[in-house]
Amino acid sequence: MQNIDIFIEEEKKRAIEISNEIIEKPRISMMVVVFPFLLINYIQELRIYRYKKEFFLKEYLFLKRITVDLLKKGYLSSAKIKTQIEKVLIKDEKYLEFYRYQIQEALSIKKYLFQEESEKIMRLKEIETLKKWIDVFEVDKESLEVSLKLLKALKNKI
Repeated sequence: MQNIDIFIEEEKKRAIEISNEIIEKPRISMMVVVFPFLLINYIQELRIYRYKKEFFLKEYLFLKRITVDLLKKGYLSSAKIKTQIEKVLIKDEKYLEFYRYQIQEALSIKKYLFQEESEKIMRLKEIETLKKWIDVFEVDKESLEVSLKLLKALKNKI
């Protein structure tokens, strides 16, 4: 189980690196020196930045943590993992196709941890899931922009 814990720690580091690439930190303006009341806006922007990073880390590690938790609980077969992940993920039949991609990604994580697949294959599954997310969910311009930045960052990290 030690390699599973190491995997999660490495994924946390990877998520932090990626979040630094795709989420821009607010910059303090010189206007704050002249007009100190503008500092309130900067502080609010810093809070938003922090929440965005926290949310990204939780979302990026969500499927990985579910998979790791199931492995730690003794669900070692792909069929059992698939069944358990379906119970957690599938809330709406409308997005069933997307959930299938997430399940395939989770099974790829399991196979990587048991050295049945390479890391590259696992990362490619991660990218496929993101592409499917972009296709299935109608996202606004800002979300699409962030998703495309994430897609680029993931491709660069393979």
